[in-house]
Amino acid sequence: MRLPPFESARKIIHLAGGLIPLLYLILNPPKVQALIILGILGLPFVGADLLRQWRPAVNRWFLLVFRAAMRPGEEHRLTGATYYVLACWVTIFLFEQTIAVAALLILACGDTAASVVGQAVGGYRIGRGKTVAGTVAVLVTACLVMLPFFPFTLSAVVAVIAAVTECLPLPVDDNVSIPLVTGISLTLLRPLLL
Repeated sequence: MRLPPFESARKIIHLAGGLIPLLYLILNPPKVQALIILGILGLPFVGADLLRQWRPAVNRWFLLVFRAAMRPGEEHRLTGATYYVLACWVTIFLFEQTIAVAALLILACGDTAASVVGQAVGGYRIGRGKTVAGTVAVLVTACLVMLPFFPFTLSAVVAVIAAVTECLPLPVDDNVSIPLVTGISLTLLRPLLL
């Protein structure tokens, strides 16, 4: 099964979003500096996405530039990329660096794996069009992403939580729910499972 063109573009953008936590880890800036830089870099896109909700001319320009990476239905609502940028900022703000990096890498890699595997393999569907294969993909990917930072037991338990979060029909965009639930889970469970 072949991914629709907009999904391929979205997944490339999602994976590229993994540069945010990697740069945060490698460059190791103070949290405030990281938040300022991410805010400056993300503000034009988030601002344009917000503004286009009320200005048809801005929406026409926005669609001309970004439609190839937008899902049907995003023409008149905020894009997943806006939620992604906001989630990165909030995750870095709320959590210590290692937890923020792991949570954002799970978002970048795990959500991408779930989508690609779920659409390519298909199979039994569980809520909101999610598949068992996609859920297993996010579980395995999340666990692998966390292993450089945390012991296996903690990684496995939080990977299950991330996979469940990804497939639940939550009222919040999964670009927000995955890193926040993962970050909270790591924060609460790390003292218990280390």
